Amino acid sequence: MSKVEFIQSHEPPVESGVYRLHLEQRIAPAKSTDTRIPTRTYAQSMVFSVTGERFDWLDPQSLVAVFPADGSQGDHANVLPHMTFTRSTLPWERSPDDTASGLAWLTLLLFRDTDDEVPALQTMTVGDLLDVSKRPENVKFPSITLEPTQRATDKVCVIDVKASALKKLIPTKSEVSLLAHVRLQQQGDGIEGGPVATTIFCNRLPQSGGMSTVYCVSVEQRYPDENFDFQGAGDDDYIRLVCLQSFSFSCISGNFSEFLEELDSGPLTLKDLANDPQNPAQSLLQSGFVPLRHRMRGGDRTVSWYHGPCGTGADPDEIRLPVQSGDQLVRYDTTTSLFDVSYAAAWQLGRMLTLKNQGVSLSLYDWKRNQAQAIKQGKQRVPHLPLKPQAINTDTPRPVAAWFRDLSLLRYIPFSYLVPDARLLPIESIRFFTVDALWMDCLLDGAFSIGRVTDGDWKVDAKTPQKHPFRKMSGFFMRSQVVSGWPGLLVEGYSEVIDDEDAVPAADKALPLLRMERLSENTLLCLFAGELGTVDIHQKPETLHYGLEEPTGTPLAFHKQVRDLTTGDVLDTIDIPWQDEDLGVVSVTQFNAALAKVANANQETPTTFTSAQFGMEMMEGVQKVRFARKA
Repeated sequence: MSKVEFIQSHEPPVESGVYRLHLEQRIAPAKSTDTRIPTRTYAQSMVFSVTGERFDWLDPQSLVAVFPADGSQGDHANVLPHMTFTRSTLPWERSPDDTASGLAWLTLLLFRDTDDEVPALQTMTVGDLLDVSKRPENVKFPSITLEPTQRATDKVCVIDVKASALKKLIPTKSEVSLLAHVRLQQQGDGIEGGPVATTIFCNRLPQSGGMSTVYCVSVEQRYPDENFDFQGAGDDDYIRLVCLQSFSFSCISGNFSEFLEELDSGPLTLKDLANDPQNPAQSLLQSGFVPLRHRMRGGDRTVSWYHGPCGTGADPDEIRLPVQSGDQLVRYDTTTSLFDVSYAAAWQLGRMLTLKNQGVSLSLYDWKRNQAQAIKQGKQRVPHLPLKPQAINTDTPRPVAAWFRDLSLLRYIPFSYLVPDARLLPIESIRFFTVDALWMDCLLDGAFSIGRVTDGDWKVDAKTPQKHPFRKMSGFFMRSQVVSGWPGLLVEGYSEVIDDEDAVPAADKALPLLRMERLSENTLLCLFAGELGTVDIHQKPETLHYGLEEPTGTPLAFHKQVRDLTTGDVLDTIDIPWQDEDLGVVSVTQFNAALAKVANANQETPTTFTSAQFGMEMMEGVQKVRFARKA
């Protein structure tokens, strides 16, 4: 079992900068009276530089993740956004002051779209950044010295923030470091070797119901003391900051759990019509059938029954495959006096999809022809000659096998064949189904019918019928803004029905996930091998984030649960100390002190709360919602 250890910082052995190495060696005789060896001093100096990020835009590969994800939508109103780096020493490779203090030089600034001004990224050369004559008089930036590897022609991104606004947002020097820590993953028995990642998080909450933009900015040499150096700027002046990365996201009302818990759950049927006992077609509607317009081959128009592969399960009727045309699969329902074209449509669809894929259809045709020729040659052997017949290769060509597997997982099938009526999958709903194996057999037989012309072809195909490889397959469609708002969803399916939200399913009840795919911006399809009884939907573990508990009480107020650092048990709940509550800016120093006070209340040896303990307390887990499938 692995665990995560929080570490205050990971300082590099040598900070970025220019260094001079001077070496002297003095040679002198052992006795001062010995004149045979003259006293001499040999000296050698060398100047070298340790380079690291300073002005360059951070490469995406240097980032593990940002949260919330760039461009995402979701309920992030209680989240303190964060950025995680692959290089664990990055936030401590430079310094916010002129000492080797081991303090972080990177911090995150969040701007809401409701702020008076939202700074925009500007790209310029380093030379222009440092040239006072090319800087507006009301823009402040300190004088800095370039290092040997840095050129005036290098590009740099900056933002200009109004001084009056920055004073309300910028953390103090000690707060910058409280907002940065290292997470080290350890294997069992304390063995190190897991990934090391460094995270910095923000001191401000996003805009609820709006857009927020986060900038990762450099505060190198911007803190002569505990407070940021505004260089005498007036409230209407601007402070220029070097920006190394940015991301934006939107907050929508409602949280992950609320959206899922409010989903309309049920089978993939026309619920209103299927529950009408006076409807003569009730049994068909309860099985997932829908009436559709049907244009006959002769031009006549009628209405016929159709159901896709996703319904309540296999049809009780038996159909003998292969067939020579889809017409052989049309059935007639005597109760409603309507045709049922479900299996005929599946067969014809499989045939047309395969014909459209020329590579697969030609490969399948050639393979069938070679098989037929090999069989024919085997029958033409001279009986009295003792010749061993040549073995016939019956292995399906790889492209054909891959194509049939994709069809078996409902790939390439038009959505209108899967969900033939929009009322089957209304907005904000989750619909469970069992795949009709007979429908799938008809689909695959239609695909395999390429080259099936004569009775002889039919007899050959009858010896190698195409059967759906997953005789029992089930799943669900979900149509919800959860799909677009939380793109990193994870699902687990179990064969038993579990109503208890907190119950841990048995390991042997877990079902293999065969396919999970977004069919559109807000529609998700999941397929499992086996009969699905329960599904758990949650966010990725990587979406562990930093934040506050949801607002409660009257008036609504954010709060934070303080947990025991060893057991994780909740000790108490505290109110949030704000630097500016209207702007959602947290007072990090006061917050850290309040957390430490509660956590150490009953400790004989109080724990010093550094960025490691602060980061651990600020972590928020991922949410999970369970659906138990009902008949």
